[in-house]
Amino acid sequence: MKNISLDYKKEIISKVIRNSITRKEAANLLSCNPKTIRNYLKKVSSGGVNNLGDKRHGNNRKLTPKQVIDIVEDKRSHPWRSARKTKEELTIPNVSNRWIQYLWVKHGVGKVNINRLKPITRFSASSPNQLWQADIMGKIDFPLIGTCYLIANIDDHSRFILSGKWFTSQNKINVFRVWFYALYNWGLPEAMLQDRGSQYHPRHPKDQADYQFYAQTLGIKLIYARKARSKGKIERFWRFVQQDFVRENLGVSSISELNRRFFKWIINHNENFKSDGLGMSKRTSAQVYQPSERRKSPEELREILTITMRRYVYRDSTISLFGKYYRVPYGYIGCRIWVKILGDKLIFEAMDKVICKQKLKL
Repeated sequence: MKNISLDYKKEIISKVIRNSITRKEAANLLSCNPKTIRNYLKKVSSGGVNNLGDKRHGNNRKLTPKQVIDIVEDKRSHPWRSARKTKEELTIPNVSNRWIQYLWVKHGVGKVNINRLKPITRFSASSPNQLWQADIMGKIDFPLIGTCYLIANIDDHSRFILSGKWFTSQNKINVFRVWFYALYNWGLPEAMLQDRGSQYHPRHPKDQADYQFYAQTLGIKLIYARKARSKGKIERFWRFVQQDFVRENLGVSSISELNRRFFKWIINHNENFKSDGLGMSKRTSAQVYQPSERRKSPEELREILTITMRRYVYRDSTISLFGKYYRVPYGYIGCRIWVKILGDKLIFEAMDKVICKQKLKL
């Protein structure tokens, strides 16, 4: 943009007033738009051509050279101070906080590092299976599937992905299914870290969530995080999943295909992704993780972790379970049958005999 002098501006606007040139020609000569010319004409009509001067006063005109030096030196000697505090200490009321920050950047003191009064403490479990982290990633919208949720468990020490699966809902049975898979394949942890979501913690203090009951039965200590920062490893894992997996698979057409791809991705992550996190030393999760020595036999796990409930059989020979409908053999309409849930498996029983088996829907 041209540097237009006040005298030149007055000359051009005077020619417009005398109809020597048009407003469009004046705009071209002054390198502005016609709207600006209209504003100039309004100023002249109210106060003459002397009214065309720029009456704006920047912050630089409000500060003396000594005040600028004082502002910069104050930041050097007190790097933790904010612009507001500097104004208060130096008694400089007529300048904005943003201008003070600009001066700091201009003189190279805008990014002075200071020691934290309370340093961030990095934590990592001392050995595999000392602590597992469990969580639900917030909803992700897949164009061809709809809203999905990822539920996963990871080992705190090794960042090893113990189990993870995508679902269309985040109810407690889906949380339990993913947890059951981890326990069945890798053994029992000493403790579990999770938030206070209703899937993990009852809303009423006197109640006990199913998750709590089974953890107590298995001798697993439950630790509840009050802040997302406490679950830092799994929160970082969510960001990595979104970046490395979700964006590459947004075009998946079914949740079954999504989980097949995610299962392969988990194996690749555990075997090949090297971490420089605390205690990892550029090793993969599979190199650091070892299955738990605290185990229960498959028979014991099935006995302990089987969820049993009763359901009414509707007129179309179906039952409702966690928002999904399942068809049962004819002959039980109007009856109540037993439903046993073991991981992903459903077992329907009536009169002490198994009437059918199905897979729990996602």
